[in-house]
Amino acid sequence: MANERRPKLDRDVFVNAAIRIASRREPDGLTTRVLGAELGVDRTAVWRHFTDKDALLRAVGDRLLEMATERVDLTADPRTRLRQLANATADIFTAHPHVASELSLLGTSGPGELASIEIMLAALTEIGLAKPAAALLQRTMADTVLALLSAHATHSLLREHADEDNAVWVAGFRAINPNRYPSVSAHADELARIEFSDIFEALFASFMTSVSGFANRDSETAPQ
Repeated sequence: MANERRPKLDRDVFVNAAIRIASRREPDGLTTRVLGAELGVDRTAVWRHFTDKDALLRAVGDRLLEMATERVDLTADPRTRLRQLANATADIFTAHPHVASELSLLGTSGPGELASIEIMLAALTEIGLAKPAAALLQRTMADTVLALLSAHATHSLLREHADEDNAVWVAGFRAINPNRYPSVSAHADELARIEFSDIFEALFASFMTSVSGFANRDSETAPQ
């Protein structure tokens, strides 16, 4: 029987393997050693296709952004498209924390990032924002969401201590001196109940409030 040929190694093969590794939350993270083992090649094979780890992360992050944009219904109304893109980005990057924790504000400059920017700018323009406001809010939302997801991913990777640390943090709120910190004491239970999804929802709601405010302002100043 003829030996099975190993698939040709190219950028896509490495990116797809990296995404599989990231989704499994490998203890060692997304390293060249793990990536090489996944494909059955020497770890140095990675550098024939990527100049450094940042280049690899950009490629993987861009593929994740591309996956997020594919979940957006481009026939939906603009506010729904913005919601779908935000939720898809959060879901996909949360499922690949090693990428989210390291990517943060590292732009990818690839088709995934460009597609996500296109979706946001088109939606904001349809809502009624002028070019300066649309560009500002697109950049603000994208950077803020990625930074929040990066922080959340980093925390989730410390899962063996995360629950314990959170319990200590919550207990600390409930044990403070109410005479010195009356407002914190009064809100201790509410602070303890907040989940990441609540923070993300509040962020998106604030963003949409800003969108409406800019749209109203721009409609009032538009030439008649």
